[in-house]
Amino acid sequence: MALTSQLATVYPAVIAFIFALVLTECMRRFAFRINLVDKPDGFRKLQKNVTPLGGGVAVLFAYLLTIGLLILFGLPGAYDLLQQPVFTAGLCGAGALICFVGLVDDRFELRGRQKLIAQIAAVLSVVCCGLIIEEVEVFGWHFDLGILAIPFTMLWLLGAINALNLIDGVDGLAGTVSVILSSTFAILACMKGDFGDAIYAWTLAGAVLGFLKFNLPPAKIYLGDAGSMLIGLLLGALAIRTSLKGPATVALAAPFAIWAVLAFDIAMAVFRRKLTGRSIYATDRSHIHHVLQKRGLSVAGVDMTIGGLCLLCSIGALVSVAVKNELAAIGTATCVLAILVLSGFFGRSECSLFAKKLYRFTLSMIRIPTLTQSRPAHFCSRFHGSREWEILWQELIDYANEFDLSSIQLNVSSPSIGEEYHAVWQRKAQPPMLRLWRTEIPLFRNELCVGRITFVGGIKQDGMVSWMSELVEGLKPFEKKFSTLLEERLPHNNSSPIPEPLTLEAGYTH
Repeated sequence: MALTSQLATVYPAVIAFIFALVLTECMRRFAFRINLVDKPDGFRKLQKNVTPLGGGVAVLFAYLLTIGLLILFGLPGAYDLLQQPVFTAGLCGAGALICFVGLVDDRFELRGRQKLIAQIAAVLSVVCCGLIIEEVEVFGWHFDLGILAIPFTMLWLLGAINALNLIDGVDGLAGTVSVILSSTFAILACMKGDFGDAIYAWTLAGAVLGFLKFNLPPAKIYLGDAGSMLIGLLLGALAIRTSLKGPATVALAAPFAIWAVLAFDIAMAVFRRKLTGRSIYATDRSHIHHVLQKRGLSVAGVDMTIGGLCLLCSIGALVSVAVKNELAAIGTATCVLAILVLSGFFGRSECSLFAKKLYRFTLSMIRIPTLTQSRPAHFCSRFHGSREWEILWQELIDYANEFDLSSIQLNVSSPSIGEEYHAVWQRKAQPPMLRLWRTEIPLFRNELCVGRITFVGGIKQDGMVSWMSELVEGLKPFEKKFSTLLEERLPHNNSSPIPEPLTLEAGYTH
């Protein structure tokens, strides 16, 4: 009987797969008519051709049609879905909402904060339908979250949404990872006897697989934010549902292992941006898939590598549940991430920079004498590229000293020529906050913004306008040298420079 019930959860994947095949092809044709396309911009979007978006809409409708078909016609598995009508309605409604917002973003480009508000609204609707983590279990230890239950659940779901959104940067990658994760959650649900959750997971796997036929390299259509955020939300909810050990009690080991690679990519993105003085909403091409491409892997190679890492973590999670030993899940995930960092393939630069920052902070907290001196502090980091930004940066430091500035920051990010360089200089003695001014100057290469310089200084008592004029005039030599550095060609390259392997050159002066 149990085997029959488990098999009954799989066939919806076939139905969703067929729906997705048809709907994706229809959406691919329709997207061109409404100008829902992704155009190369020479900066972030480096594909050769204009590619239609809207694959996420096809996945959504394939998912909803399959669930609706099961319930409407009372097909096998419908009973399990009807046992949780509020959750079913909430999950489908939240999926539709976030897909719609993603579609608007794909067409008109929303700001990061606007998307975050929409994500919070979708997550709240799922939480209001009963999906709340009230207690977590790790290695037999139980932690009651209390008033943090809802915030913790929301953070989990928001993390899942953005993890899929960030990984969707290479043809076929988000789809491949999503099929692996949703299949893993389906198996976990079957192992627990939660056949309703298994149907949700298998249906998602089938819908994404149907879309993936058109998204494998070279992609004929993209998921867009509509699809990546939708799938992230569904996978985040399934991770909670399939890890429940009791009412609202989640065993964290298995979902942590399954999400380990994607969560690590998010963590490194946050470290990379915050430690180089940028907003967490800033975009770059230093995610794990970008770095593997710089290492020389083809798009298919990147898909197989990251998919393989996720599969290893998922197998570890399944084994841990089967043998009831959480060490199998945590150990597998830890080994995978350690190999990535120690081999230098991904994350070592960010971890190194974080360690240096933490070291400086620790010394400053215990008041080491060398850190209480009045000399300025600065650091520079090169994530990839080989142009001589250090020379230009030193000139900027001299410029800052000449005009008695409080701090300067240089951010260069030009994926089309494979350059990313960040540096910060700050004087130890800072004027009072009320006397500080701040200005940010964008740096352009042709019509593309490839960097920014940020200056912070103290208000002068006399001749402020005259002093500011001199300040701007003093930047003209830098502007010319910056343009020259961007346009110079590297040896053995007649078109565009090949990005160097990911490295980090960081130094501190106190």
